[in-house]
Amino acid sequence: MTKNIGIYLYDLRHPHVGLSEFDDNIARRIAERAKVWKEQYDIRFTFIVPQYLQGHYGPRVDYAVLTHVKAFWLNHVPALTSFPRFDLLHLTQQQPVLRRRLAPRVLLTIHDVNFFHNGLRPADVRRKAARIDRMLRVATHLSYISQFTQQDIHQHFPVTQPERVIRNGVTRHDTLSAHQPSGQLPAKYLLVLSGWDRKKNVDEIVAMMSCLPDKQLVVAGNGKAEDHVRLQAIINRLHLTNVTLLGRVSEAEKSWLYQHCEAFLFTSRSEGFGLPPAEAMTCGKPVFLSQSTSLPEVGGEAAFYFPDLTPETMAATLRDGLAQWYSHEDEHRQAVLTQVAQFNWDDAVEAYLHYYLDILRCK
Repeated sequence: MTKNIGIYLYDLRHPHVGLSEFDDNIARRIAERAKVWKEQYDIRFTFIVPQYLQGHYGPRVDYAVLTHVKAFWLNHVPALTSFPRFDLLHLTQQQPVLRRRLAPRVLLTIHDVNFFHNGLRPADVRRKAARIDRMLRVATHLSYISQFTQQDIHQHFPVTQPERVIRNGVTRHDTLSAHQPSGQLPAKYLLVLSGWDRKKNVDEIVAMMSCLPDKQLVVAGNGKAEDHVRLQAIINRLHLTNVTLLGRVSEAEKSWLYQHCEAFLFTSRSEGFGLPPAEAMTCGKPVFLSQSTSLPEVGGEAAFYFPDLTPETMAATLRDGLAQWYSHEDEHRQAVLTQVAQFNWDDAVEAYLHYYLDILRCK
């Protein structure tokens, strides 16, 4: 009898965030393999998507259109709501709009519980933890995008379900079409590409530039108006002339920035995986990271690490690291490429597909 696996992709409606990139990479590769899996295992896939993505991944998969209204009824009276029934439902996001066990087997992918590390008020931490706990009660099986995330969950929640770590893949930005961002950019620059909220610690990198007057820094990424004001205030207070606040960039512009930077800096307080440094590593660039949460798992021994985030220590670490890099550049570049090669989307999707098989074989 044909088995139906539902893949939750409703959060693709937010295209400029890492969670959406995760969903898209999973969806594209499952769609490519869907015909073979139907022939070999008698399994078909149904993609749960917003209306505008119906048919987006081709005819080899089925589609179930989800709206917030339909999600409400599925969460409250699923038996009276028209929706496909699944033998296995993969919730690719840890906070989906679907919050009921709508299949006998539910695989939940946990990306992070960073709220435990971001200095939030205790009441906010408890509220966010309650949401995770609710989804853990829905799931019959779990997957994590990093070993750190798995350890973090085990530290804070009682987990009894079968589980696996399936690391994210990384898009290779060394081979993508690249386009130089508009505006005047320095010929040689250090690069920050991340969110600009406080947990990303971009403020500390900007302040570090007061100790590196001979270096240039380009700060790209997503920032609200108040984030821009805060960073500009640091630039003004320290009288910095070697920092460029670039803001949001396109995928092609992001690739160009990775390909042409001298080094990539990422000092986030908390990450479930840490995609930007891995993307920079695909271009064979030196990366300088904080030692927080999952980042040592991503950078491995190929990355350089800031022992603390004081401007003087960061500047000294950067100078020493670049000196080491340039003294044996070919060896360091090969180490970076070898480290990042283990994060492969094709391998990740194969791991998920075989996890599905093992789950469906469970009695």
